[in-house]
Amino acid sequence: MFRLPVRFLAVGSSILAAGSVAFAYVTNPFSRFTIVRNTYTARFVDGRLETVDRNDTLVLRQHPLWRALAYYSCAVNVLRTRYLTSPRSGASTVDGVITDIHTLRFDPARLLLISGDQFSALFVRNLGVFYYPMLDRAIPGDEADWQARQLVYLQTVGYALGVFARQPELTTTIVATGPRAATCVDIYAYPSDALYGMLYAVAALAGIESARPAAYGPDRHVLATEEAAADLLTRYGESLARHYATYRDTVVDPATGLVRTDLPLSGAKDITRRLSAFYDNVILWKTTQLAGRLGLADIDADALAALKRRILETFWLTEQGHFLEDLSPEGIGGGYYSSDWLIVLATGFLDPADPAERDYFARSVEHIRTTGVAEPFALKYHADTRAHRQYPVVRLAVASYGGDSVWSFWGMEYIKVLLLLHRATDDHGYLEEAGRHLDAYASAMLRDGGFPEVYDTAGRMLITPLYRSIRQTGWVIGFEQAREMYRAAMPADAV
Repeated sequence: MFRLPVRFLAVGSSILAAGSVAFAYVTNPFSRFTIVRNTYTARFVDGRLETVDRNDTLVLRQHPLWRALAYYSCAVNVLRTRYLTSPRSGASTVDGVITDIHTLRFDPARLLLISGDQFSALFVRNLGVFYYPMLDRAIPGDEADWQARQLVYLQTVGYALGVFARQPELTTTIVATGPRAATCVDIYAYPSDALYGMLYAVAALAGIESARPAAYGPDRHVLATEEAAADLLTRYGESLARHYATYRDTVVDPATGLVRTDLPLSGAKDITRRLSAFYDNVILWKTTQLAGRLGLADIDADALAALKRRILETFWLTEQGHFLEDLSPEGIGGGYYSSDWLIVLATGFLDPADPAERDYFARSVEHIRTTGVAEPFALKYHADTRAHRQYPVVRLAVASYGGDSVWSFWGMEYIKVLLLLHRATDDHGYLEEAGRHLDAYASAMLRDGGFPEVYDTAGRMLITPLYRSIRQTGWVIGFEQAREMYRAAMPADAV
């Protein structure tokens, strides 16, 4: 007599599981039958950029059940791309692979600019970190490609601004949960760089930020987004200013002026639990600078310069020749190094062209060479795994992810540092090393049919029983920028 209810329970559970998987599929903006619709759109009409802001139709779903469903959808996508799909470019040339990735990732018809595959939600930091070269006008491409890059970047930040105008707190991630519905969640902790991502994007669209670490060649394109950026700032400046004030109150220790040491934050290396990381402090400095440049806060130039000095004095390890990863007791005791120190280049925190700052780069490169962090090609976070520092889910799925795996984004930043050190010193060893790493990436791109986000310690695309690297990530835009910088550095007869 008890078999019928048990059967009903099993059937009900199966229906619930199937329904939740179907929900994850249809709310993935990149699935074939997605129900998600853009609320901020842009297009070129007769060469002129036009925008339509319907962010007023956005619905935020922040009930704990919706947040749980958002996390679930993200997990489903990770497993789906591990075992079912991993799109591969069929091109036989590096430029062909790049073209295929642009077509896949920089599509204005899609809701968002994302890294790809399992990361179907919007990690807002991407706008200012992994995709900061998107509006570099010196990167080659035809007019259609350049327009698509501008449109998808503009639409993504427009969407994020619309969401956070209705959300009292910043989060790391925005997950689509309906045709015009979104749920904001934190992946691991409060974001150190979500606000930076939005401020950088608006500044880049306005032409205030150059989208490159240094000039290296003539502009090939004309930026068409200044007016749209000004409109975004008018519409969303008040909410951005509110978020900036809250961000400062949340992360800054009034006693030191640095990021608090009792508050874990999620940054680009969000898989690792850290306390007052060097990366997060540099992001604090840059976010403060951008808030001033965009008129969102009154920023004292002397106070900003003092913050920079304090960060350098606190984190630079003179004897070891690198920046300290974070201010946790373990980090300090172990003198930990992490390659996300390279954020100093994209943010302009330090400049290899400045003789007073060049030694930070030169000595850090020497440390990287000595410890093998750039082998088999650039660049690992560090030479050891440090799995115990990862959050449990990461330690279970892919322990090396935030440790001794090779990250293509940081590899490109390292190559750019080498090229700028060559420019400043005329030391051809820097140029030769940059060329070696670029050649290694070109070979890997043809082997893998894409530009993977992460490689294992042997230089193969990272795959574990629970995780597979994105194969065709839009981070390839950083490779294009580094390659153009390398070509500009080569003698004319060698190009």
